[in-house]
Amino acid sequence: MTPQTAPATDLSGWDAALAGAFEILLGGKPAVDPAARYGVYYASDPLDEFLFPNPWATPDALSDREPRRLPDSDGEYPFSPWTWRFDLSESLFRFDAELVAGTGPWGEGGHKGPRPFDDAFVADLRTVSSVDEAGEVLVHGAELGPLLGRHGVDLTNERSRKLNCWLTVLLRVATDGTLTDAMRAATFTERGPGHLVSIHDMNHARSAGEPWEEKLNAVPHPALRDHLRMLCLTQNDARSEGGFYYGTDHWPWTDVLEAVDHSLVAGWGFGESQSGTAVVRLPDKPEAR
Repeated sequence: MTPQTAPATDLSGWDAALAGAFEILLGGKPAVDPAARYGVYYASDPLDEFLFPNPWATPDALSDREPRRLPDSDGEYPFSPWTWRFDLSESLFRFDAELVAGTGPWGEGGHKGPRPFDDAFVADLRTVSSVDEAGEVLVHGAELGPLLGRHGVDLTNERSRKLNCWLTVLLRVATDGTLTDAMRAATFTERGPGHLVSIHDMNHARSAGEPWEEKLNAVPHPALRDHLRMLCLTQNDARSEGGFYYGTDHWPWTDVLEAVDHSLVAGWGFGESQSGTAVVRLPDKPEAR
């Protein structure tokens, strides 16, 4: 018989239930490394498609290390990312290679027309960014913000709309750097037991995909167990609601993470893999984020 959960007000029992659930998701108890730091990123194809013009894409906002909530244009729904606060300064912005080089659609006679920034901006961008083998340029918000201000690039202006789909953005979710807090955010449990998603909040899904339906049976907290089941659906079920758990080896935006030496810990996908959340281990070197 599955033990009954402690009352929602018993936070010590809640913390223990979370710790056990996270061990299940991660395939065992993580090795203790006091020096390790972890983070969470959120990525979304629809976000990239309709990113600009954007009222928060200003030099000051991108440079600000104070976490902030971003406008919710979707309305309330289970597992909404807009319940999080984001650290824009630590968010990642990847510029497409053709956009940076001014070639292809951005070249002479290309259908996109002139870029909304000049070669001087690109030159400065390269000095503060990582460049991969494909020529794509990856930069943190903390470095991008000052460049926008210095070169007068206005991403809140209608002219920036042409950049949509030419930047890939990974928004950094604000957490305290521990693996536990990162897992809380990624599993939408950071607000406590009073904010769990019930199977009754779903239209169709009632069970997790294998092997997670069986593995999650070991979670003693019934409400937490059901909540996590809705984040471990089959890919087919997750197309319309809930989420799909990729596990610890794959995430659609892993290439972006690897370009800045971030190691994937766990990843989730939503919809037809159009959006996702990842827990990562941040680089160990002191100068890294």
